[in-house]
Amino acid sequence: MVVIRPQHRVVLVIAVLSPGQAAPNDRISNALWPGGPSKSVPDVTRELREALPEVRQVLNVKGKCVLQLNPDDVDILRVRRNVTAAKFTVERERLELLRAAVAEWQGPPLTGPEWDGYDLAAERKQLDEEWLSTTVDFLHALQDCEEDLEFDRELHKALDQWPGAHGLVTLKVKTLINSGRSSEAVRFLQDCIRDHGDDRGRLEELMNELTLPGSAQLEPVVPKQLPGQHVHLHGRGPLEQELDARLLGVNERSAPVVVLHGMAGVGKSQLARSWADSRSEHFAGGILHAEMRGFGPKEAARPQEVLEQFLVELGVSSPVRTLDGMISTFRTVTAGRNLLVVLDDARDADQVRPLLPGIGCAALLTSRMRLDGLVVHEGAVQCLVEPFDEKTACDVLMRLAHLRTDSNPLVEDIVCFTGGLALALAIVAAVIKTRPEADGVLRGIRDGLREQRTRLDTLKLEGDENLDMRAVLSYSYDHLSAEAKTLLCLIAHHPGPTISSAAISAIAEPDARTRIGELTALHLVEEPEFERFRVHDLIRTFALEQTDVLDGQARDRTSQRLLSHLLRNAWTCDQVLVPGRRLPVDVSANLPVVRVDTIDQATRWFEQEQKTISMAVDHAVEIGDDHHTWLLAAAFATYLWHRDHYHEAERILEHAGKAVERLRKDGGAGAVPTAADEAFVYRLLAGSRRGMRSPKAQGAQARAIQLSRAAGDHYGVAYGHIGLAVLRAEENDFAAAVSEYLLALEVFRELGERLGEADALSGLAMALVDLGRFTEAGERVRAALAIYEKDLDVNARANAMVILGRVHAGEGNLGRAAAVFDTAVAEYRKLDRANREAPAQVHLGEVLFADHRVVEGQAALDRARELYSALADEKGLAQVERLTTTWGHAPGAGVAPTTNASGRGSASAERGKGRPAAPR
Repeated sequence: MVVIRPQHRVVLVIAVLSPGQAAPNDRISNALWPGGPSKSVPDVTRELREALPEVRQVLNVKGKCVLQLNPDDVDILRVRRNVTAAKFTVERERLELLRAAVAEWQGPPLTGPEWDGYDLAAERKQLDEEWLSTTVDFLHALQDCEEDLEFDRELHKALDQWPGAHGLVTLKVKTLINSGRSSEAVRFLQDCIRDHGDDRGRLEELMNELTLPGSAQLEPVVPKQLPGQHVHLHGRGPLEQELDARLLGVNERSAPVVVLHGMAGVGKSQLARSWADSRSEHFAGGILHAEMRGFGPKEAARPQEVLEQFLVELGVSSPVRTLDGMISTFRTVTAGRNLLVVLDDARDADQVRPLLPGIGCAALLTSRMRLDGLVVHEGAVQCLVEPFDEKTACDVLMRLAHLRTDSNPLVEDIVCFTGGLALALAIVAAVIKTRPEADGVLRGIRDGLREQRTRLDTLKLEGDENLDMRAVLSYSYDHLSAEAKTLLCLIAHHPGPTISSAAISAIAEPDARTRIGELTALHLVEEPEFERFRVHDLIRTFALEQTDVLDGQARDRTSQRLLSHLLRNAWTCDQVLVPGRRLPVDVSANLPVVRVDTIDQATRWFEQEQKTISMAVDHAVEIGDDHHTWLLAAAFATYLWHRDHYHEAERILEHAGKAVERLRKDGGAGAVPTAADEAFVYRLLAGSRRGMRSPKAQGAQARAIQLSRAAGDHYGVAYGHIGLAVLRAEENDFAAAVSEYLLALEVFRELGERLGEADALSGLAMALVDLGRFTEAGERVRAALAIYEKDLDVNARANAMVILGRVHAGEGNLGRAAAVFDTAVAEYRKLDRANREAPAQVHLGEVLFADHRVVEGQAALDRARELYSALADEKGLAQVERLTTTWGHAPGAGVAPTTNASGRGSASAERGKGRPAAPR
């Protein structure tokens, strides 16, 4: 990279800005060396040419430095070229040329430490004037193309840069006049003359064109009541855009009302003030503001008192001093004034309805309530203000606390524990700024927030109730009925991130729906999905502190009913996923149970409750409830397998194994599990570890068989043999796998267990395929399919169909194999089992390629690639790429996919093999 010395830059600037790019040597010398020359100008220009060979100099021009530069390489030359070209074009073409010219300016010219010490005042002034002139041309082009919003935005920026520039002021004044805001135009001109002077008298001439001398004295009072001190939180772009769309551009026929609603401390007031302040120029009639004190330690503001204050600010008095009289006067005097009314912290619709201005004005309200009455009767628009997302919250905290912008895990932890709540972030930032050691303070705050018992104590600044998170939340809580307070505390004991209406019914009184309405109206509980509710972590912490509402027995009873509710429903859905499974679940409790008739319904319920069940298992472990620990984990494992969440299944099943062992040793509430139950948990654990390809699967399987044999549980022993068979097959010992499947088959037939028999037959067929014994495999798998058809185990049937497809492929019946694989794919898709559909698509693709159906084969592999990508399965993706390469050219007629005695051809890759159904 070429390094240009500061002196070279100075020469370039002066030359470029000189007529014909011919700079007098005296001017260059004076700029470079204000105190007297220390070097000759020719020496500096020679150094410049050496550093930048592309800069050409016209030599032998006496007393001048003449440079020849490519206009494409110099920003001011590009600007001039676009400005000149724009003079010969119209409308859009002109606008785009000027837009490109304006975009070249990145800030005030020739400023910064690299220009210090050089006399460039004349060049700086020249560039600034060119910038201003280009900007004025651009604004005119925006007007011509009716780009009103961009025009307003760019004019506002330009006036910030050149507040008294005649061309900009004239544009602003004419825009106001054309929009019917002549009085505002007069005030604007008066402010410009007062604040920035009028050396040439041109602004005074413009004033004379607008109004007679002295007429400005008749202008009405323009209130500016918005509090001057407020924090700009940022990160609210979409909401600010919504407010722009709803409240800007008010006309004589409209009176828009917007309600910013949300939970306590979420930042509604700051958003309202920040937005109103930044858009104040859009409201020629001014801004009225009132603190309604709807929630807090002080008495709520009375509408009559606020109206009196507003009328005084507007310089009028009501002839009738009743509330109705003042309402009438207020609406009459504000009509058509383009006024904004900001009402902060409203208690309810009745409190603020009298304060809504007349037609041609706008109102912005904030409240912890939704103020539905204003929506129904005044046509108000509701905008929900939600906590910041994690990234935005980190940015807000670092900016408020003046922290370094690099990533800090302590900041991320703090943000997580505050739940992105604006007030909590502001309190934390205030604490950080008052302490000298940043990292130590951050660590202390993080540790205080991590513990539930100290969380709200950490979010508190002494001496100000408005900066005490516990107090702020209490103002909402105090508005609840006694029944709603009880319900909030009950819901707070729910272990999951969301709670269903059915779960609420399991723990609450019959009229819970009414009480839920109270909680959602105050945003103490949110409803992110239909009949699923969520409590913010800080509200949950606050509710758990209300020990006067629930005693210890009530809390324990709530936990037990919630866990029992989840267990009953999880087991109901698990029975649909794995028909015939046996678990000692008590069905006598009077609890609501979800109705599921299909695998799709069962899967959907598990999807909704997945995080909740995982957290419920952890909660059961925490409170020492071994009964629910093992049963919830056991009922949940198969769904986790379906979603490829083997690590999570292993985690909760390890808890389950320890819980069963303790219950067998010490007993406990409910039915005491048997050795057969413990064996079942270990079979599930072995299956989870197999899915993870963990070598620990062997030990878990051996433990399961040992427990089953000790208990005389022949059913469990048989499924233990199936588990061992799968492990043997994964070790490529297919003969041993066949032996284990035969042992399981014999036991199931003796027990008369038809589904177990089908599982053994299906697995046996799979091992026989791997040995190349296709005829025997076909007989076995067809027998298994007959049972699955009768007992409606769709997942097991789909697995068996994959095995039958492999049989047909091995026998060279490619068309039949493709049809069977296609059926299996359809079944897996119905079940939403991506981890099973993907390998089935691979099998389908292979036989289609082998059958000269290249386009269909590629489509199958494309679908497999899509599924493996969603699953983040690198091995599966690698297999698809290998097959795509292998089958890049259509194979010879009649060639079947690779399947041999060792069974390790591409069609039987480890993840792609069909496995027997889950243990029952």
